[in-house]
Amino acid sequence: MPAPDPIETVLARLMPPALSQECQDGLDAMIDDLAGPEKSLTASAIRGTGRWLLIGGMAAAVGAMFAIFPLPGDAPLQQSAGVPAVDPPSGLVLLSESDRVESMTDEGWQEDATGSALHALRLNMVEENQLIDEETGMQMRISEPREEVLLVPISEF
Repeated sequence: MPAPDPIETVLARLMPPALSQECQDGLDAMIDDLAGPEKSLTASAIRGTGRWLLIGGMAAAVGAMFAIFPLPGDAPLQQSAGVPAVDPPSGLVLLSESDRVESMTDEGWQEDATGSALHALRLNMVEENQLIDEETGMQMRISEPREEVLLVPISEF
């Protein structure tokens, strides 16, 4: 029975051979050709970039100034858009919320517009929120039933 090869010899057989110097030089030349000629920054390009940075900085400063110090005649965005400002109800605290499935019905297989097979399930869901009024101590439970159709793509038959 032959002696087992050392691990280094076995691993050396698994490694691919190195590229020849001629092949490596060819790949380097191809990458250089694809990259194109080197571009150097000229003084006019540097001045043009600095000019645009200066203009952009001034525009940002003016925008920040109007954001921090609005003009006296400006109205808030909600009022100017025609949406009345709504204050959140004060004194109500959310105690708990839950979603649950009341019932589930198998609707069978369906086909969408592209011809893919889908398995349809009709779910009757109930979302419940429990609130407490801090002033009166009254607890309220708000239930919102809804019906959903869950379409599951079928990948195997």
